[in-house]
Amino acid sequence: MTYEKFIQNFLIELIETPSLSGEEGEIAGKIKDKLVEIGVDKVMIDKYGNVIAMIRGKGEINVLLEGHMDHVPPGNIEAWKYPPYKAKIVNGYVYGRGAVDMKGPIASLITSIQEISKSEREINIQLAFVVHEETVEGEAIKRVIEEGILDKPNLAIIIEPTNLNVAIGHRGRSLLKVRLRGKTAHASMPKLGINALEASAKYIVKVIQLSEILPSHDILGKSTITPIKIRCEPEGLPQLPDDVEILFDRRIILNEGKEEIVKPLQEIIEKMIEEGEVIDGYVEILKEEVKCWTGATMNVEDFFPAWLTPIEYLERIGLNEIISGIGGRYITWDFSTDGVYTANTNIKTFGFGPGDWKLAHQPNERISLISMKMAVEIYKLILEKIERNLV
Repeated sequence: MTYEKFIQNFLIELIETPSLSGEEGEIAGKIKDKLVEIGVDKVMIDKYGNVIAMIRGKGEINVLLEGHMDHVPPGNIEAWKYPPYKAKIVNGYVYGRGAVDMKGPIASLITSIQEISKSEREINIQLAFVVHEETVEGEAIKRVIEEGILDKPNLAIIIEPTNLNVAIGHRGRSLLKVRLRGKTAHASMPKLGINALEASAKYIVKVIQLSEILPSHDILGKSTITPIKIRCEPEGLPQLPDDVEILFDRRIILNEGKEEIVKPLQEIIEKMIEEGEVIDGYVEILKEEVKCWTGATMNVEDFFPAWLTPIEYLERIGLNEIISGIGGRYITWDFSTDGVYTANTNIKTFGFGPGDWKLAHQPNERISLISMKMAVEIYKLILEKIERNLV
């Protein structure tokens, strides 16, 4: 079978295996089986459900290629031209949920590994295909490395889609939970209480006004904050809600810490308390427990810092020649990735993968077969350059 046919068939198989966060078991088995078939030196599924593999070299340098197996739900099925879990090839594109984010990149990498594993190398090539990236990026690979499932790599390549460019970083992300408390009263006599839901509307407006003065970074762009969820109690009764919870998505740039992102939001609450708009309230970084398909759990604080790898380092390991050869460039991602862990633990990190990331999470998600085939060759070139310049 030609590798063009291999990559196409494998991508179709992956798309037709739904793998929502926490439900990656079936696809993990298929990826493991494919790596066994290829003949890598080591392959296993760890207690969290991550697929881990190794191609051993003769030296001590470890290079990690990392991606995630989970994807977001398809959303409104009627918005899709083709069924999201039935891969459809149209005009050189493969359509389906997860096509670009990131089953296409996984298929490209494993196709490339099929060739790479046949030759001796100085570097050790580590592979990790992880769970729960869409929900808590960085947490699964953190456990892979910190629990010694893989030795700490010298370099990590995140295989998220980059349109065959090289990604050097992105803003971080945090989920901020705001709790506002008022005083309940009959809805026919609202002046006798303090409506926490009404107060939450004022609070959101104040936070949006605050967003105008958030800091910016020359490369990563501007910090942002936006509400993504609201809940009140009691609800739907002729009674004022006295308890509201709001969830904000806060995008962060370099050197923004936990205190810096929480304090301004708490100050708004303190002012509202002074003015009698709420009785009490607080802000905290969301903490949650996520369950893996294996039954294992991960306790997570939803604070994922920004990262940026110096271009000078990437030039030193030879990526400039590859970029110029394919008409690529250095970019930053709009979204967050597992690089939030690797890059912030002294592991040099960059991203490379086929496909347009702007199609991720949308109906009619798709990836170009040509870009996937190009990525197969470029992954090989990248590892050759790294080997030549790191060893």
